[in-house]
Amino acid sequence: MPSSLYRCSAVAVLFVCALVQARAAAPNADALPKPVTAAVWHFDVRDALGSWPATVPGPRPPLHPLFAKDNAAAEFRSASDQLVVPGEKASSFKHGEALTFDFWIAPGDLKEKQPVFLLAKGDPNRAGQVDDNLNYGLTVERLSSSAMRIGLCFAAEPEKPDAVPVRHQWWSGSLALTGLEWHHIALTYTFGDPTSVMIYINGRMQLFSGKWEKSTLRGPVQRDGNLRIGGSSGKQQAFYAGRVDALTLHRGVLDSPTIEKLYALQPPPPPANRNEVKPGEVRVELCTEGVPPRREWPDASPPVAEVMTAEAFGFFELPQVYVASGVRGDPPGTTFLRASALVQFPKGRHRLLLRARGISRLLIDGKQLRDTPAPPSSLNGHHLTSEQETYLDLGPDFRFAPPGNREEWCEFESAGDKPHMVVLETVFGTVRPGLGETVIAWSREGETSWQLLSPTARHIPYTDAGWAAYEAEQRKVLERIDTERRLAKRAGQNAYWERRREAAKAWLAQTPDLPVPPLPKGMPGHNEVDHFLGARIAQVAPTYKHVSGNGPDFYRDIKPLLETRCYDCHQGSKTKGGLRLDKLAAAVQGGDSDGPAITPGKPEASALLHRIRTEEEDAVMPPKGARLTSREITLLETWIQQGANWPEFRVSTLELPPLADDMTFLRRVTLDTVGVPPHENEIRDFLADTSPNRRTNVIDRLLKDPRWADHWMGYWLDVLAENPNLLSGSLNNSGPFRWWIYESLRDDQPMDAFVTELVRMEGSSNIGGPAGFAVAGQNDAPLAEKGAILASAFLGVEMKCARCHDAPAHVSKQEELFQLAAMLNKAPLKVPTTSSVPTDKLHAGGRKPLIQVTLKPGTQVQPVWPFARFCSEDAAKNLAADPKNTRDQLAALITAPQNERFAEVMVNRVWQRLMGRGLVENPGDWEKSEPSHPELLRWLAREFVRSGYSLKAVSRLIITSHAYQRASIPELENAEPLYVGPPPRRMNAEQIVDSLFATTGKPFKLEELCFDLDGISNMRTLGQPRRAWMLTSTSNERDRPSLTLPRVQAVITALEAFGWRGARQSPVTLRESDPNVLQPAVLSNGVMSAWAVRLSDDHGITQLAMKEQSLDAFIEVFYLRLLTRMPTDKERASARELLGSGYAERRVSASAKTNVKRVRPKYVTWSNHLDGPANALAQELEANARRGDPPTTQLSADWRERLEDLLWQTVNLPEWLFIR
Repeated sequence: MPSSLYRCSAVAVLFVCALVQARAAAPNADALPKPVTAAVWHFDVRDALGSWPATVPGPRPPLHPLFAKDNAAAEFRSASDQLVVPGEKASSFKHGEALTFDFWIAPGDLKEKQPVFLLAKGDPNRAGQVDDNLNYGLTVERLSSSAMRIGLCFAAEPEKPDAVPVRHQWWSGSLALTGLEWHHIALTYTFGDPTSVMIYINGRMQLFSGKWEKSTLRGPVQRDGNLRIGGSSGKQQAFYAGRVDALTLHRGVLDSPTIEKLYALQPPPPPANRNEVKPGEVRVELCTEGVPPRREWPDASPPVAEVMTAEAFGFFELPQVYVASGVRGDPPGTTFLRASALVQFPKGRHRLLLRARGISRLLIDGKQLRDTPAPPSSLNGHHLTSEQETYLDLGPDFRFAPPGNREEWCEFESAGDKPHMVVLETVFGTVRPGLGETVIAWSREGETSWQLLSPTARHIPYTDAGWAAYEAEQRKVLERIDTERRLAKRAGQNAYWERRREAAKAWLAQTPDLPVPPLPKGMPGHNEVDHFLGARIAQVAPTYKHVSGNGPDFYRDIKPLLETRCYDCHQGSKTKGGLRLDKLAAAVQGGDSDGPAITPGKPEASALLHRIRTEEEDAVMPPKGARLTSREITLLETWIQQGANWPEFRVSTLELPPLADDMTFLRRVTLDTVGVPPHENEIRDFLADTSPNRRTNVIDRLLKDPRWADHWMGYWLDVLAENPNLLSGSLNNSGPFRWWIYESLRDDQPMDAFVTELVRMEGSSNIGGPAGFAVAGQNDAPLAEKGAILASAFLGVEMKCARCHDAPAHVSKQEELFQLAAMLNKAPLKVPTTSSVPTDKLHAGGRKPLIQVTLKPGTQVQPVWPFARFCSEDAAKNLAADPKNTRDQLAALITAPQNERFAEVMVNRVWQRLMGRGLVENPGDWEKSEPSHPELLRWLAREFVRSGYSLKAVSRLIITSHAYQRASIPELENAEPLYVGPPPRRMNAEQIVDSLFATTGKPFKLEELCFDLDGISNMRTLGQPRRAWMLTSTSNERDRPSLTLPRVQAVITALEAFGWRGARQSPVTLRESDPNVLQPAVLSNGVMSAWAVRLSDDHGITQLAMKEQSLDAFIEVFYLRLLTRMPTDKERASARELLGSGYAERRVSASAKTNVKRVRPKYVTWSNHLDGPANALAQELEANARRGDPPTTQLSADWRERLEDLLWQTVNLPEWLFIR
């Protein structure tokens, strides 16, 4: 027999679904009466409401605590098994009235794809008849062995009395219901409002689950008819086979909270096995099988998949899952976690706190003390912000529960004489992965503070600061575990990669090495790189000359004209009419017609001048756009007349500068390797090294620094067009494969293995594996998009324009791109018609089209290697891990040692990053420029192969060179192709942001990159950012203003001013780097900069100022941190004058804090963003973000403001912004 919860009539406040807009034709929900119980069948006694064939055990405790221990249920086994209630005793409904079905069900051997009636008021078999009397019916259909759907059916009252009533059927979506378990179902509906159907499974609303086969605004028929439970539906003798209990019919709509309380599941606690728990550690068991795919406890203790240990009962994340190849995989889904420890409490009555995001329970010595409920169902934005007003505040420094965590506390008395067996259990990961903050904390009797419960003697404060420190410590532990697991998985690939290394060695041995030229006399050099550079300078120097007089200068006057008016059609290997105008020799040779385009000294014999002057429409150059002005034509004519002086390189000087001083070098090399300036301790360690190799020593240390990966991340995210989205998808959205890139760089993974994993696109597409690279949202040929990215990134072949037609300015044809895409597809690929250029549009206007379409839409393209000019397709036979897999073939052909283009492209990318300009100017498009130092490029590429394709090895070669370490030339604006000396380089966007926080010591505190902070919805999270590369576009322009991340957005605004892209719909190698008016404004007056220069309590400069030290010592450390050098005499004097007054009294004694009631900060997230106050709350949070943290009260206000002025002035110096 059910408990009193089922005995009483259900009385609740009317639940008005906020998800559904009001309908004019629908009944007025506010006018509906409060729900009352119309009928209930407990199936315990043969009462007046009918009889049934069999009584079997129903839901019973302890698994189902809401029922009596001898509770019984009904079981229907045949078509004749049924319970019939005479029509005069059965409730019926009419238009405007609401009903709620509430029942427990354990469906048995139902036949698949055969809908049956579980309950019907009226005859289910009269469909299509004039006397159809189905007032309402509850239907069930098995879809598979583990899935069913629940439905509502009724016959609508016809407009005319003699018309045939029309049946209307609503079906839920597929529900994970098995026949072996009891499930609670609730279904509500208001007749006349087809949008009002709601279904609940095990107390949880199923949002957007279900649809009408035919909806209506009409009410049900009003005709006599019996009510039947079970029995045959009359269709091929299909009948409901299974068990039913506590079937209740309510007149009215039960609200969501009431329905949630009608379901409870409480498996018996597992026996405490002390033998498995070692003293001084928390045993953590993870179970992924036998766990229901819902937010409920498993029926029995599931098998343990993995055992770990921890120091305390504080969990927020688990180690990552890695597939066989060592890339990130998807987590297992719903997971059961049990943490056990033997804890010695002191004698006394203590307080215990339990927190978790999923359902959880706390047991001590086998007795359950507290539990937390499952997260509420998602209402898709309609939860109330006022729900956050209820929370625990159990002490003056008590840590408030973060979003999405439920909490309970209790008292526990210990005699203090023996250890207690403490067990924490939780089920999580049903909606999306994540533990939230799963914690047991305790407060000793007589104390107000809290600490994490631990079987050790360690005291871990459970305060905001204490948890932050604990989490940072544990993240390092998780990082170590992840690395070990990842490398262990990759070890399974060792045999293959050893074979690849042997193949590379064999190729190197079979092909001649490039001789290193001698270092020209008088030129300094540290390694072979300097030899090649010196030889090239010596080669060019005799031919270098300036144009005398006032004549045109090629690089100043002529090349800009050619670039803007001619290079679109006449640059690179594929040109119009066979004419190239990017090299003098090619221009003198001319194209397919007209003869020489340029004849030095003879303008009248130069076809170029004729073409730009002609009035013939088919001959004029340029064919489209504005024509050259008379002034521009005169410039060209004069330049040709004077001999068409065209120096091979544009250089400002051939005089080599000396080496940069040590501090300038240290700042440069640290920024170029780890992305931030050196810390004060790193500077002192460098200066303390008196060996002649201290520069090499610091280079080797930095190349081992894990921050190396952080610095390269922004670059590869751009090159590979990683483009995740936090909200709705947009063009070319990808999965967040950033984590795979990061881990590969952390591991110094060889780049041939890096490319192979990327091309294979295995692992998780949503958690960080390279499978996310395969995704391209709103793109009808995503693999063609990815093929173009791979070609540019690793082969320097620009294929973007070959997506819809043959590339007009490149050699690539559309068929070649789709051959590449077919290799990624592992099968032939059809060219979509939706994004191809219609052939009938090509000749519109009567002119010869500038583009060609040689591949018809709808063509099936076979997987074929399109770059035989780089490497023969036969190489894949011996190099591919699986020669039959075209992805493996593609990866092998891109990275084969025979494919010298791959190695050359990779070393050119490193060179461009470190030297400011590529040996091939555009690393992603080699058709538009040729190598400035072809021998050096080939030598570096062979060293790259020799090193095992290590980016760090190539970087070391470049950084240790004299050329890299030379002093910068202040007059240069850009790196010049002879690399005589570097120009001052402005830091890139990520370096600026990261350096601002690193040098000032201000913590990088931003919101989690997620619009589902409480974990109710299955939305993407990119985690808590700690470096600028981790950010992405918030992309919430189309949604409510309440969906904002104001602190994240403040940093994004700064990044975007310096060329960073939050949305990467296409790959980019060379970002837009020109200065603009926003940049100084962002640094001097931006929100992010204001945070960095306001001295708050957690600010690094505040902590520096609080130290006991002389003013001169403070000034020295200040300049070391900010500018990586000692202050000049002038700067020291100026700082003394500014800060000297009041320095001795700068520190202020801590004043007694006033007793102000603490309030947990509210938040806005997806679950409540449509609530009325959400926008106002979001605006308040944005205003708080703009204000930033309050200034510290540890320093006197006047002195602090003067120090802030000095800090603001320093971070706005060009010296801070530029790498010299």
